[in-house]
Amino acid sequence: MTYARAALAGLVLLAVAACSGGDPADGEPTTTGTPSASPSPTPTLAPPTIPPEASDWGAEGAAAFVEYWYAAQRYSAVTGDVSVLTDVTDPECRGCAELAENYSAIHQAGGYYEDLPWSPTVTASVAERDYFAVLVDVDSPRYRYRKVSDGPFYVVKAQRRKHLIRVRSAGDGWRVLLLSNQDSERS
Repeated sequence: MTYARAALAGLVLLAVAACSGGDPADGEPTTTGTPSASPSPTPTLAPPTIPPEASDWGAEGAAAFVEYWYAAQRYSAVTGDVSVLTDVTDPECRGCAELAENYSAIHQAGGYYEDLPWSPTVTASVAERDYFAVLVDVDSPRYRYRKVSDGPFYVVKAQRRKHLIRVRSAGDGWRVLLLSNQDSERS
């Protein structure tokens, strides 16, 4: 799995948490210590690019697009630039819109994610009606973030999540219609 795909996986985890109406940390972040004077370095990321495999309008293309979508989510969370995420998300996906709003709000308040070290693995991509249902296992080691610049860190425990993502061809590319958290296993 490439670095971009691993990054993409991390972003999907946040999206799924938002679809459930919870905190990006799935509603159970813990705070640690007092704010430090200097934040840990945030990785420098370039905007992800849609892989050529995603131009296939079948199951493999849908799977490749979903991997890209996770990278777009990671990029949005880490940088605060949500345009790469919203450009490939259908307005029907309310949870996706909530994720983008959350990422923007955190960055506007001076908060940040140190990183989103998620690793997604597409386990199935199946045509259903007028969309594809893509199942994804997302492994997430422990990570942390701040909601505001001088606030405490929220620590998110390591976990494995299972996501269902529905995507549809929109003529000019794929769009995410739904992000649904299927279950989680916490370490």
